[in-house]
Amino acid sequence: MTAVDNGGDSERNDAPDVCPYQGLAPFETDRTELFFGRARATRDLLERLGTRLERTGSLLLVSGASGVGKSSLLRAGLLPALAKGMLPVAGSRRWPRLLVTPTAEPLRALAECWTRAHGGHAEAVCADLRRDPERALEPVGRFVLVVDQFEELFTLVTDERERQAYVRALHALAGEPCHAAVVVGVRADYWDRCAAYPRFAEAIQDGQVIVEPMAEPDLRLAVIGPAAAAGLEIEPGLVETVLDELRAERTRADPYDAGALPLLSQALLNTWERRENGRLTLRGYEESGRVRDAVRRTADEVLDRLRPEDRTTALRLFRRMTLITPGGRVVRRRVTWADVHAAASADTPEERRRAEALLSAFADQRLLTLHEDTVEIAHDALLVAWPTLARWLEPDLTAQAVYDRLIEDAAQWAEHHRDPAYLYRGARLLAVEDSRPRWDRDPDSFPPPGPIADGFVAASTRAARTAGRRRGAVVAGLAALAALALVAAVVAVDAADDAERQRRLAVSRQLAAQSEVVDDPVVSALLAVTAWRIAPTPQARHRMLDAASRPGRTVLPGVARPGRDVEAEFSPDGSVLATGVNGAVQLWDAASRRRLGALTARSGTALSSCDAGFDLAFGPDGKTLATVCQWNVQFWDVPTRRPSGMPLDVQGSVKGAETVEAIAFSPDGTTLATSSHDGTTQLWNVAARRRIGEPLRGPGTAPDDASSWPVAFTRDGEHLVTTGADHTVRLWNTTTRRQVGKPFTGHTGVIRDVSVSRNGTILATASADGTARLWDLTTHAQIGAPFRNPAGGFHGTAFSPDGTRLATAGADGSTRLWDVADHRPVGPAVTEGPQPVRRVAFSPDGRTLAAADDNGTVRLVDPATHRQVGAAIPATSDVRFSPDGRTLAAAGRGTVRLWEVAATRRNGRPLRPDVMAPGRVPAVYAVRFTPDGGTLATATLGGTVRLWSTATGRPTGPPVYSGGERWQVEIARNGGLLAVLHGRSIGFWDVNARREVGPRITLPGRTDRVSTAAFSPDGKTLATAGRDRSVRLFDVGTRRQIGRPLSAAVDGGFLDDLEFSPDGTTLATTSGMTVLLWDVQRQRQTGTALAGHAGLVDTVAFSPDGRTLVTGSADRTVRLWDLATRRQIGPPLAGHTDRVTRVTYSSTGTAVASVALDGTARVWKVVETTDPASTLCAGAGRSLTRAEWQRFVPGEKYVNVCE
Repeated sequence: MTAVDNGGDSERNDAPDVCPYQGLAPFETDRTELFFGRARATRDLLERLGTRLERTGSLLLVSGASGVGKSSLLRAGLLPALAKGMLPVAGSRRWPRLLVTPTAEPLRALAECWTRAHGGHAEAVCADLRRDPERALEPVGRFVLVVDQFEELFTLVTDERERQAYVRALHALAGEPCHAAVVVGVRADYWDRCAAYPRFAEAIQDGQVIVEPMAEPDLRLAVIGPAAAAGLEIEPGLVETVLDELRAERTRADPYDAGALPLLSQALLNTWERRENGRLTLRGYEESGRVRDAVRRTADEVLDRLRPEDRTTALRLFRRMTLITPGGRVVRRRVTWADVHAAASADTPEERRRAEALLSAFADQRLLTLHEDTVEIAHDALLVAWPTLARWLEPDLTAQAVYDRLIEDAAQWAEHHRDPAYLYRGARLLAVEDSRPRWDRDPDSFPPPGPIADGFVAASTRAARTAGRRRGAVVAGLAALAALALVAAVVAVDAADDAERQRRLAVSRQLAAQSEVVDDPVVSALLAVTAWRIAPTPQARHRMLDAASRPGRTVLPGVARPGRDVEAEFSPDGSVLATGVNGAVQLWDAASRRRLGALTARSGTALSSCDAGFDLAFGPDGKTLATVCQWNVQFWDVPTRRPSGMPLDVQGSVKGAETVEAIAFSPDGTTLATSSHDGTTQLWNVAARRRIGEPLRGPGTAPDDASSWPVAFTRDGEHLVTTGADHTVRLWNTTTRRQVGKPFTGHTGVIRDVSVSRNGTILATASADGTARLWDLTTHAQIGAPFRNPAGGFHGTAFSPDGTRLATAGADGSTRLWDVADHRPVGPAVTEGPQPVRRVAFSPDGRTLAAADDNGTVRLVDPATHRQVGAAIPATSDVRFSPDGRTLAAAGRGTVRLWEVAATRRNGRPLRPDVMAPGRVPAVYAVRFTPDGGTLATATLGGTVRLWSTATGRPTGPPVYSGGERWQVEIARNGGLLAVLHGRSIGFWDVNARREVGPRITLPGRTDRVSTAAFSPDGKTLATAGRDRSVRLFDVGTRRQIGRPLSAAVDGGFLDDLEFSPDGTTLATTSGMTVLLWDVQRQRQTGTALAGHAGLVDTVAFSPDGRTLVTGSADRTVRLWDLATRRQIGPPLAGHTDRVTRVTYSSTGTAVASVALDGTARVWKVVETTDPASTLCAGAGRSLTRAEWQRFVPGEKYVNVCE
């Protein structure tokens, strides 16, 4: 707690060496001159505070989502404004201003602040607060008390008496005789906890101040203002680039996501660190990781700079600065320096300085905040935006799940009169025993479970021992009645079998853990398969699913050989892959990944090296391969891998010819084009081995030995594409040998590669200027904005066979996929590595992408798995697969369109429901197929439900229901029943009879509205979510509520979706930025929450087998979750540019569809969950070698796990 003195005006800081951005840290009172974009919010807060001060005994609650900027508004907005006398209350400018956060000891923090400002002894005041909180603090005149991060009272404080005393003290200060201005800042997802205290509930109902996300004008000012105040220049286009990334499809009046603000601040801080002569640049912004990746990249960069042993220590310190709350939420906690030293095992002064230096490295990047006595994580955003930390915390989340389950089960046992049937046995008891050491090490996260839980564990342990003794007694009795030796043998075999089973489970879990940390993606995948083959544990299955969802799965063995001339190309039929490094060429069976052998010269020796000029190209028949080394162009017979005919004599045929840098076959295979270092291109008759006419002369010689002039034929063979030293592309008529049209201009650096789309209409170019570009081959005009890679540009490009994707080979070591239509990246990088990627190539069926880098490494990846397939589909509100998975129904603005999933092609004319919603609201908000797929039901916000024939695209009759009002409709999975939601009532309509059936359900109490509902798969149960932050289950037959409401289902009042599992036993509910799972029969939460999204979760859906959940969020991503381990599968599915509002699984379980507020629906290919082992083995093309087996699985008999 701090007494604040900032009454003087701050001076403008015009030193470019002072960073004006805070990163994850909030703006403090001494940085008010850099605090921009919240002037209106500050004025509103002052007005509300002035109104509140007209009454006594009332707090002002300031709330908002995490990341929205509450702390900065209170510290750098409100407090300085009060110091300037802007509060409309006489004399308020002279009031003392105090700032406090609860910490783990809120009464002590309050006492220390009070005594700093008013004198006295903190210990005595703290004791008085505990004894009589309402009278402990004597009035000394009016003052302002700002309580920031009030949620710490719930996350860090375990003693309810301490909480009660703190709340009572705050209310006493706000009332008579103190009449202080008490302002409490709290995250919105803790409203329900605040409301548990009557006086806080009063403050909530009275109208709290909601801090909303910034609208675009304010956010623009938050970017520009600090830079101007610090004397920095901003490169033109940077602000728009930043806002474009955040804006997506919002209008300029719409607010931005709350969670984006700290990420933006970190990205701008990183950009400032890369400033050029006092200027913030686009290059610096790109290199910093932009907004979405800034925090992760910053944290990982700091971690990577540490020594290996220090990395482990650093992560251990971060673990100490976090707390796992009941329910599995990860929150920050402030720790003392003594705690830091203990966690780092720092006993000597040198070791303590080393631990402090580790934290200082993170504090320098504003990821941590160092105080005089304490340390804390700068912002909650780090907990969700840094995957490395999340992985480190996963064991604690597992321990928390066991802990939470123990508390619940012990309570059930006590409620049922300590019935032995509720006691733990076997694995559950073992899980408690395994988790206890972790609980003991962190009593703050895991306080002593209490006497009931202790008694429950003790009774379970006694029961297990008694059962063991009973089994012994039974054995003894049987021995008396039968052959003692036989019975003893049976018992011994059972015991041995159980011991062996436990051993194999342990080995499987260990291998699964190793699979996660191994760098080689192939070995990682094979370790996961090996773990599964040894014992099918949930951990092994999760690792297989996660590995199968990541693209970098196959590295061709034996290729690695450093070199800058690296090639990879598939034969036209896709059966053979040719790879080459500096002239040495290997052929591979593309299906099995088996090496066929090297190209062998007539002498019988394999090609070895080429000092300059190397390229290769398949002929259109796939039986011929051409290679070039310097001037020697040789043709090869692919089946025999031996030379075919005579080579081309380039040096002897072309006067003054220089090194040949690139070659290309014409589509009919009769002509070969060679491009030389001097910028000339020569055409050759392949059969006659003779040149055709004079060379086509470009504008100049290659600028250096690392540059070459790529060449390509158009698909009809009538034109040839060449490049030149003037950074242009030229098109030539191969018959007349004349240039066609003007050059393609726009690049400012060497053009390193060209490729032509399969339909022959688009040209792609890759350049050293940091861009790749698309061109219209007819008009020679550039198509759309360039693809950018500031870190060295691109070396290669390749179109997917369907023309919807462009693969790029990056000089930064990344291989990326781009959407040809909207020029956006399709998910994260397909491959990433330390060496530049030189060449990319798609297989003819588009199912494999080869990427070759400077290390000679060739990676084969599936470019579709865990990625968007096809083009985005126009849609606004809902999307559903047909039962056979072949058709997708997408609801748009007043229409519903059916699409063929495989081809992303419209199927028939659009369906046009007859009720339109006004304004921007989509008219059709729900679509459902009947089980046979022959009928589609649509529901509009106007209250109309229709049935349509999917074959004819026409209605099957009059509307099933037409309420004439904006009612919400939920359609049962069997298509026979509708639930119509309106206000507090729910009616049911028979689809076939087109009439209401039975009585309506009316929700009890003060619930003002049912917000969403879901039928169970059998249609017998309806789950509803209300605005009272509860979930209720109803028996559809009797219309009666089943059990009590699931009142904990809504965390902070946000519940946008709920869904039953396919077997109806589990209910998933969205809960803020997490998803909770519920046992429907027992009506209680199971396990930990699914946590990982950086925004509110809006939608959920189960896979057909019920083992996987898909979620969509305001963070614009779609994520898959393994329900056995509660862990995310693979990276997020990224591509939407606004919040994702609906997700759904296909019946095959291999595709997911999503729809977002960006006006698009997207289909994603996801990992096939029924047999991931086969998927991984097929991708790897091998099993673990015996050497690898000995390294990772010592003591186990070698098994070929991929046979």
